[in-house]
Amino acid sequence: MKGTGLVKKIWGLIYPMLIYIGIQILLINVIQTVCAAYWYFNGFTSMEEINILIAQTLHGKELVLTMISSLITIPILIIFMKRDIEDKKEFHTFKKFELNSKWLYLLIIPFGFFNMEWANMFVSVLQMFMPEFMIDSYSGAQNAIYNSSVAVQFVAAGFTAPIVEELIFRGLIYNRLKDMVNVKWAVILSAVLFGVFHGNWVQAPYAVIIGLVAAFVYEKYKSIIAPILLHMTVNITSVGISYLAQKLNETQNITTQQFSDWYILETISTSMLTFLVLAVVMGIIINNIVKPKEVGDENINSSNSVL
Repeated sequence: MKGTGLVKKIWGLIYPMLIYIGIQILLINVIQTVCAAYWYFNGFTSMEEINILIAQTLHGKELVLTMISSLITIPILIIFMKRDIEDKKEFHTFKKFELNSKWLYLLIIPFGFFNMEWANMFVSVLQMFMPEFMIDSYSGAQNAIYNSSVAVQFVAAGFTAPIVEELIFRGLIYNRLKDMVNVKWAVILSAVLFGVFHGNWVQAPYAVIIGLVAAFVYEKYKSIIAPILLHMTVNITSVGISYLAQKLNETQNITTQQFSDWYILETISTSMLTFLVLAVVMGIIINNIVKPKEVGDENINSSNSVL
């Protein structure tokens, strides 16, 4: 019986990710089938020709499809989160919290920005020492992101992706891990799973760092809104900085070949440490100031503690 219970708990960690991936695959297959049928009935009988047309149609639309998949997945994940809450209520382990002031959520914005900066720089340093196969593993994701318009990047990466990913990795997986292991291990394991989920060597270490930080604010604020806001801040500022850097490079024609590797390493490392210190300072401020209070059922609606 214990073995069965463990398998069920492990499955509970896996299926939220599978649902999201499955919806993406299903959406792509539906679009491909509809496109194939459309071209077939319009005189294209060669499957090779139809497949070329499908590939051309879907090219550059990866992020749009991810955004649509996220919108479909989000309500499903919310239902699972509410079910988890009902289960905890049944066993009298569910607790509700509220902040003294909603303005405290604003602290997450600079905290997220500082962590995004030092984590990005840390990965940039790692890339200088990564073998080529690790860097190449990021090419697919990179093309999917940057082949899309800036508007799509902001909406998909800045809003829909943070919501669906935080519901999966903090709202469901992290909370379920806390029922299996202590909080520290739950933080670490959920962050590692978040890194692995990104599927490449370049994004993985960055995602692990953001996952650790997201779990921290989730624990401090006791609300899924906190990691979602942090994730949105991280992604929106990252997209914005990448866009501005691209425009600056186009106008100034700046290339890294103009500088030595050691100069680049020193510059990035110095900036990374600066933002890391700022992130730690903001983390200390949040840790000392944000003190949500546990409240009774009569004082707060259960949905407030979920979303």
